[in-house]
Amino acid sequence: MGIPVPEGDVVKRPLQFFWLTDCSGSMSGIKIATLNQAIREAIPEVRKAVASHPEVQIMMRAIKFSDNADWHVGPKPIPIEEFVWHELGVDGRTATSKAIKLLASELDLEKMPSRGYPPICILISDGYCTDPQEEYNSAISELNTIPWGINAVRLAIAIGSEANYDEKELLKFVNHPEVGVLKADSPQKLVNYIIWASVAASLGATQGKDKTGSDIDDNANVILTPPAESVKISDSGGVF
Repeated sequence: MGIPVPEGDVVKRPLQFFWLTDCSGSMSGIKIATLNQAIREAIPEVRKAVASHPEVQIMMRAIKFSDNADWHVGPKPIPIEEFVWHELGVDGRTATSKAIKLLASELDLEKMPSRGYPPICILISDGYCTDPQEEYNSAISELNTIPWGINAVRLAIAIGSEANYDEKELLKFVNHPEVGVLKADSPQKLVNYIIWASVAASLGATQGKDKTGSDIDDNANVILTPPAESVKISDSGGVF
């Protein structure tokens, strides 16, 4: 028999949330400054959005990548109430495949909670992956073959001009084709998309059926509505 839960207490189930953030040299200046500020603004919005779901405990961490991939916050997941976003600096190239492989290693069944909501993985980048193409494809293949990788809510935000990133490459990471790649060609759009993606994914995951380590199949139970036109409108704040 399980331990009885006192009346009025709510059993919390974890929702693992991963940021994958590009901090290569091309992200210097307004791009990295806007990304840092946008994630800080997104945290209280996510907390507010899931406040009506006391059964959910969001556990957050972040992977940064440039020449290599490493933990910006982690590997230990942090409750969102205690999560602090520290300034990202910039340097180097764009090792996107290494970031995805690090993510996949954390989505292993032995590392994830036995019961939980679909994980959320948000990839943010402004450029082509500079790892060999076979490494990128291998990282995506690994993500697509592990149960929590398949079941995760995976979104991508592209920063800047479409000439500077590979939309087809980023689409391989995304598993919600109805959303596609979110294209942030201006600071205001980047802020809007980061807030929208983090809140929408959190709500979508909490409204889906909870999963156990034994019955994960796909993320079809998580429904996302693409961002409203109000998010997509051109803004007067200039472009990257």
